[in-house]
Amino acid sequence: MSTPVNRICAPVARIGSSALFIASIAAVMGSMGSLPFQQAKVVATAPSAGHAGDGCMLGLDATCIADMPGVPLSLCFVPGTSAEEVKQVTQGLVAQWANDSAARPAVGDGDGGAAYFIGTRWAFASSSTQGTPVVLTWSMPPDGLLISDGITGGAASGNNLNATFVTKFGTLDAGKSLIRQVFARWSELSGVTYTEVTDDNAAWGASGSSTRGDIRITGRAFGSTGVLAYTYFPNNGDMVFVTTNSNYWSTTNNNRYFRNICSHEHGHGLGFDHVCPTNNTKLMEPYLTTAFDGPQNDDLRAVQREYGDHYEPNDTIATASAVINASGTTTIANLSIDDNSDVDYYKFNANVGATITVQVTPQGPSTYLNGAQNSNGTCSAGTAVYPLVIQDIVVGIYRGTSTTPIIQQNATVAGSAEAIVNFAITASDVYAIKVSTASLTDDIQLYTLYTNIVATAPRIGDFDGNGIVNGGDLGILLAVWGPIACGSRYDLNNDCVIDGGDLGIFLADWG
Repeated sequence: MSTPVNRICAPVARIGSSALFIASIAAVMGSMGSLPFQQAKVVATAPSAGHAGDGCMLGLDATCIADMPGVPLSLCFVPGTSAEEVKQVTQGLVAQWANDSAARPAVGDGDGGAAYFIGTRWAFASSSTQGTPVVLTWSMPPDGLLISDGITGGAASGNNLNATFVTKFGTLDAGKSLIRQVFARWSELSGVTYTEVTDDNAAWGASGSSTRGDIRITGRAFGSTGVLAYTYFPNNGDMVFVTTNSNYWSTTNNNRYFRNICSHEHGHGLGFDHVCPTNNTKLMEPYLTTAFDGPQNDDLRAVQREYGDHYEPNDTIATASAVINASGTTTIANLSIDDNSDVDYYKFNANVGATITVQVTPQGPSTYLNGAQNSNGTCSAGTAVYPLVIQDIVVGIYRGTSTTPIIQQNATVAGSAEAIVNFAITASDVYAIKVSTASLTDDIQLYTLYTNIVATAPRIGDFDGNGIVNGGDLGILLAVWGPIACGSRYDLNNDCVIDGGDLGIFLADWG
């Protein structure tokens, strides 16, 4: 495994607020997150006039952040951390960034534009493109494994996260359960599936395999450093907790402090950058907060843009999601079409005479502010984002395997719900609802799907599903006369043979 740039997280007092500040050092090159990762370039000369004063990091005159396109570095420190330590840690990370960047594969499309900020994504042979689901494994190596110093480049130290979990949470499994909760929530909100596996204790930095996770989670002591944790970007995702700072892990709200650190860090492990401004609305803001629990709307847009929603892949009738109740109502939130070419199908069975109402409603706040983090670590004010009007939604109903809708609706403008109300089913069959867009915008639209099906009972002898039992159905019954597989729909008396007994039942339903 190559060693991509890592993300570092730790608390520091924020002026005028009880929130925790995460200072960031970011590469600024056009719109942040709008470019794929590029090889970092370390300039071993004095900064150019255009970078003097505010273009360089913490007095490191030989290395200007504006000359280093690529992944931002995020650092955060506990209150009282000395300026010397900040400078030392920063300098070490800049050097590591330059060395690691050349080995990091430029995968993913690096999009994001005016909202969430994405740099890369997990790329396996079968799942390397934007909007494609991915399966990730994770593991926790045994204590004692030597973990390299991802902060200052110092000596390696033994993994001690397992023992720390026992101390903090009572048992190792109690600590693991918090990580499981974090991954379960990301999975519930996206096309990412997580599988916990054992770890073979291979050397730190080894690639994921059948004997260890794609994501390995460890912890180690770091002396007096103020860093809480750091995480590597895809295709790595490994996470290191600074266990000497585990005293910050409050148990309030089911250990939300720890879970939000883990969830935020894993956001970086999925390929996401920090997002501004800091107003306690986004998990990937550069300020750690416990005002909410886990990913929020902007984070949801980011993860579904890259990995699809929880029901992907459902881009064809053949792969339609079977999540709609055949009778009564179904409401599913946190769905999306991840770009202007994505479509979603949801299938259901319906008998002749049934009616269906379907409504697709854009989801999210009407607007919020969103922007990149500045190169000096401060947060930009952001610009207005309007997540309800990204796509002009189209909804249709399809029968069987046909690719032609029997009804389609696009009566409202972007930002408004589309609905088909009390549509009458004229033949018993499998049906599918298709959600698509009439827009050309290459961005994600979240939505909520609502259906209400007033079902009818199937007629016993209506084999062709037209609502009438007549000669057409009799011809079907006679064509299968004789022994038949048990459980066949034509075996009306369930004796595994089509004969006079079945014919009598059939004729009783005639008309």
